[in-house]
Amino acid sequence: MMKMNKIWMVACMATAFIGGVYGCDDDKDFSYEGQLDLNLLNLTQARDVWDGAECNVTTALQQSEDETTVKNFTYKLNLSLYQGRKAEQEAKVNLVVNKDTLNKVLAKVPEGGIYAKYDGAELLPESYYHLSSQTLTLQAGETKSDAVSVTVYSSELITACQEAERNLLYVLPLTIESSSSYGVNSKTNTLMLLFNVTYVKPEEPEDQEAYMPDKVGIPDDHELENGMKLLWHDEFNGTGEPNPDIWQFETGFVRNEEDQWYQKENAKMKDGALLIEGRIEAVKNPNYQKGSSDWKKNREYSEYTSSCILTKPGYVFKYGRMEVRAKIPVEQGAWPAIWSTGNWWEWPLGGEIDMLEFYKEKIHANVCWGGNKRWEGTWNSKNYPITNFTSKDKQWPDKYHLWVMDWDKDFMRIYLDGELLNETDLTLTVNKGDNGAGQGGYQNPYSNDYEGFGQRMMLNLAIGGINGRPVDNTAFPLKYHIDYIRIYQSKK
Repeated sequence: MMKMNKIWMVACMATAFIGGVYGCDDDKDFSYEGQLDLNLLNLTQARDVWDGAECNVTTALQQSEDETTVKNFTYKLNLSLYQGRKAEQEAKVNLVVNKDTLNKVLAKVPEGGIYAKYDGAELLPESYYHLSSQTLTLQAGETKSDAVSVTVYSSELITACQEAERNLLYVLPLTIESSSSYGVNSKTNTLMLLFNVTYVKPEEPEDQEAYMPDKVGIPDDHELENGMKLLWHDEFNGTGEPNPDIWQFETGFVRNEEDQWYQKENAKMKDGALLIEGRIEAVKNPNYQKGSSDWKKNREYSEYTSSCILTKPGYVFKYGRMEVRAKIPVEQGAWPAIWSTGNWWEWPLGGEIDMLEFYKEKIHANVCWGGNKRWEGTWNSKNYPITNFTSKDKQWPDKYHLWVMDWDKDFMRIYLDGELLNETDLTLTVNKGDNGAGQGGYQNPYSNDYEGFGQRMMLNLAIGGINGRPVDNTAFPLKYHIDYIRIYQSKK
């Protein structure tokens, strides 16, 4: 459910800035005594800006054009020799987060001077950033190593600010150590990135109801104007995992050669909504087989994690209305979906309904049934560029929207915020044959009288895969919010 988060976020961003500041040696005496070994390795960025006392790097947070979101902060680091000389041999170093260095600086805060700015600083939480590698390698014959990127999730900084309701100062101290060859220059081996987010108390919104709707949801006996009665619903008003009586989780690599590993840890109820979060995270694949041609087995680790929840077998539905209110991520590589498949017969003979898919900058609404070959679908697909919506409302990605499907024996219609996206004539949705499946041939998965046949609902956030690549790693974590799902059927 929509809250005042958006207002708080803008308030925090209004005066937020990021800077990197560090006294590159733990000692107070930064003077050079003229005995520097030329065969020393530097963290290049520290070397380039060291003035004998501090390494200063300052950058501003970049807001989106509509000034409602903020881009992630990305900084590239590399390794080099003193005076930019060519390496005569390969050198590898570890890039580590040096907590001890920060602790030493914090201990000197009472002395003032260059340490005063660290008053109240905290170590940047591990979940707020991502290092593309923990190793820097300077190849023989080169003057600089390939870059390692550190990406800091600005949205996490803003969220922490708005929840704490105070100014926050986080520090990320990055150090090179454990060189395979050459020594490490102790004066320019560390860069400290400071993230200072200033809290500004938000103004009350003019339309209070627009930001704080009823959290209770609807009564279980709720009826629509056309007489349809609520069959089941989930308002996601609790905390922790979604209701285990209704939902179950998928696990691992599942479909579409997607890049994420599904796990239940990425789906939690919070602030009146279900949050499915896509993260840059490595999870070891227990099915890994080196050299396998199976995409589910040839990756030893995942690159990303996310969640997919699906209804348990007792929660199938056929005919009626489904409503899902959600706020979706629209960054490149995100593939959020509201969809269902039939509980009988193999795919696609049991049917597939995509109330929502978003990928490649388009909103998709699809209906699928059996085609000419096994595992080949016949599709009625409609897609709409996201610009159709953002051109009318620049804040569209930051708002909740309502997806509705109306389904009777004759037609299936899918709507987004009242706009018809897809209309399917159900006299046309007859499977063309079982094509070797042994069942479901020449049946209609959407218009039949079979008792117990229906669709099972799924809510998921896929990443990458056949429709999602390339993935923009600077956009993480990806956040998909589902306010509620409601299923109505005729009282007959």
